[in-house]
Amino acid sequence: MAEERILILVKPDGVAHGHIGEIVTRLEKKAYHVDALKIVMATKDQLARHYSQLVEKPFYHEIEDYMQEGPIVAMVASGTNIIDVFHRMAGATNPSDAAFGTIRADFGREWPDGILRNVVHSSDSVASAENEIQIWFPELADETA
Repeated sequence: MAEERILILVKPDGVAHGHIGEIVTRLEKKAYHVDALKIVMATKDQLARHYSQLVEKPFYHEIEDYMQEGPIVAMVASGTNIIDVFHRMAGATNPSDAAFGTIRADFGREWPDGILRNVVHSSDSVASAENEIQIWFPELADETA
């Protein structure tokens, strides 16, 4: 299998509750590499490009508000089959449905306002990863894994 790159975002709730180190540790325990990491305040433009398939949905403004609640840690990680493996490490999108021991089950939660505070985002395919890396790390967009 070929090396892959993935974009991982530790969302504002994950940053606020101090889960950055644990997420990086989980990656490193699987022998994956963190190739780039930075703290960013998401712009409306970045979010619109990142969530382009959701911009027209009635709930998009709630996602935008959530993602702008505080800083985000963006990272590019790499390794063999990392996209599939990290998705399993992250767990189901809804923390209430995530398997015990996954990042979202351990640290995420569904709030009464209906917003899922699910701690992390990760690319779901090689093509998505390269597109998302271009949004959050334009300086790395031309590199290959």
